[in-house]
Amino acid sequence: MNKAELIKLNKNMGKAEYEMYQDIEDINFRSSNPILNKSYGEYKNIISDFIKEETQLNPKINSTTNRYILYIDDMPIGEFGIRTTFNDFWMSSGSQIFYKIRKSEYGKGYGNIILKLGLMECKKLGMKQVRVNCDDKNIPSKKMILRAGGKVDKHYKAAYGDATSYIIKLN
Repeated sequence: MNKAELIKLNKNMGKAEYEMYQDIEDINFRSSNPILNKSYGEYKNIISDFIKEETQLNPKINSTTNRYILYIDDMPIGEFGIRTTFNDFWMSSGSQIFYKIRKSEYGKGYGNIILKLGLMECKKLGMKQVRVNCDDKNIPSKKMILRAGGKVDKHYKAAYGDATSYIIKLN
């Protein structure tokens, strides 16, 4: 078994994490990667902004967010985010969590690992359940959510197509 750990984003993250973000697709309609195709200096500034967002409300999304990096055997594999502002939008329709895996590591089961470890972080934050939204065409993510105990809350039309909102209870 490979060593898997989720580490909170911090200012000491460097080139390895930068390279990870360069390998994460930018999917604007579901989840964006503002670091893709940026210089290393721009990456460091964006990471600083992400860290500030843990305690300062991001006015674009009206939430605070904690971000973590998944490491497998000390290699950064993906990012997990938790929206930590509990307003009506995030409780009733917004995805309270998000995850991204570097493209070169698709199909290796890392999505299941990041979701499992991320849900443990949600539980540590006192969350009893989380909402996660998924594009209906994203079959691998849908399967991961269902494996993690996700139950369909509602189907909806999004700008990019059909999507489903799931609730995962944290026991």
